[in-house]
Amino acid sequence: MENEKLTFTNSRGESLELGTESIFFCNISKDVGGIAGVTNVIYSTNSMGQHGDTYVGQRIEARDMDILGHINTRDKAQALQLRRQMLKILNPELGGTLTYEYGGFKRVINCRTFGEPKIERKSVLYEFSFQLECLNPFWREEDETKEDIASWVAAWHFPCVIDKDDSKSMIFGYRAESVIVDCYNEGDVSTGMRIRFTALGTVSNPILLNVDTEEFIQVNAVMQTGDVIEINTKYGSKGAKLIRDGKETDYFRYIDVDSTFMQLAIGDNNFRYDAAGGVNSLEVAIFYNKEFLGV
Repeated sequence: MENEKLTFTNSRGESLELGTESIFFCNISKDVGGIAGVTNVIYSTNSMGQHGDTYVGQRIEARDMDILGHINTRDKAQALQLRRQMLKILNPELGGTLTYEYGGFKRVINCRTFGEPKIERKSVLYEFSFQLECLNPFWREEDETKEDIASWVAAWHFPCVIDKDDSKSMIFGYRAESVIVDCYNEGDVSTGMRIRFTALGTVSNPILLNVDTEEFIQVNAVMQTGDVIEINTKYGSKGAKLIRDGKETDYFRYIDVDSTFMQLAIGDNNFRYDAAGGVNSLEVAIFYNKEFLGV
């Protein structure tokens, strides 16, 4: 029988596994609060003589999780050692991630320890309770999704037969023909992304355009062969950097003033790439996390 499991991993790589089969016993369905729903706040205005309010906007607040359980051993020395281990892992100075697993289903969320973890001796076992705060309230998949907007496609395969009278037999790779690619966001909410421009030759003023909204982001600079420019549009992490010969340089000042730090809407997002010069030497990729309201 498969059971739910939570694993907290701090920024030093130390992990705490919670579940019905763990020494840190926790019934996820009954003893954990805050993993499923989110709190939505609505902003509105009103004036004298108006019946009701006028909708202005909304936001989803940070997520709080309350976790209860007990250390599943009657050996006092072992219980005290596990208590010290638990307090070390839940160090409030360290950030971390919480991973939810049930069968083949897995989701991850960033979090920090909030308040005071309590581990107290009861009649038989040590019981614990602690709270995690997730400033970004959304769960995500473990790995980023990558979409290649402009790239070279490998065409070399085995067995390899080269016919001197057939020029196509000498093709080892070709340029992807489409300049418009649909990035489908399967998540529950819109999300930011990392845009990566890679120069295979000299490229000037690379641009990525959202065909649906006509928003764009453009870098007003000339890229040399091997240069990589990464732009992050996520809230709290917005910025741009150049990677040249392994050295990173802040490139925010080269972002065109009319650019928009675009978000991936729920569903279809059609993007087109271009450049003022050297567009055939440009590779473009988008990296993003699908984000979800609960598990």
